[in-house]
Amino acid sequence: MLGKFFECEANRNDKYYRVIQTEKEYSDGRRFPIDEIVIADNKVDLNAEDRTKLGGFCISSYEYIFRWLIRGDTLCEVKIPEDTKIYKTVSDNGIYIADKIILTNPQKISDDFAMKLYKASTLPEISYFKAMTACSICGYINTALKVCEDKVNSQNVEIAIKEFEDFCKRRKEEKYVKNPLEIENVNILFDKLKKIKSEIA
Repeated sequence: MLGKFFECEANRNDKYYRVIQTEKEYSDGRRFPIDEIVIADNKVDLNAEDRTKLGGFCISSYEYIFRWLIRGDTLCEVKIPEDTKIYKTVSDNGIYIADKIILTNPQKISDDFAMKLYKASTLPEISYFKAMTACSICGYINTALKVCEDKVNSQNVEIAIKEFEDFCKRRKEEKYVKNPLEIENVNILFDKLKKIKSEIA
């Protein structure tokens, strides 16, 4: 029995991806090495009853990785070692978990690259609202505005604004340092959302 958060064992040879941070160290000071086996501090718990207890490393597929750009500045391909199993979670955001991974082929994320990832993505509607907010925070403002233009309308703008506000609130609560460019980009996106809302007859 896999547990309520796990759907099935996935194919180790499929293509997977993970966004990592390279410019700033993680809170514990560690950085992920490239082209080396990395072992999770906590093994995957197939009986987990809480998301925080899942263990392993979260990775995703190419069409869903756009959702995770807030995690860092570099996209890596992920290989699963031969002695390792990978599991698909029940989440609709393309989340997979494995105890061991190998990160390879790091690619720096720019606004243009974020746009490419967006165009290749297939996310649930609400995930696009979160992703566009993440893009504005990360400095990919052209991508954020394009998502807003494509996905937000008079029927869903209230939901989009709520997701935007909740995302920004969580970031503040997690004590991320805001720089002037981040604040400017977030305000640009928020102004765009408010404009859509104001145009409702």
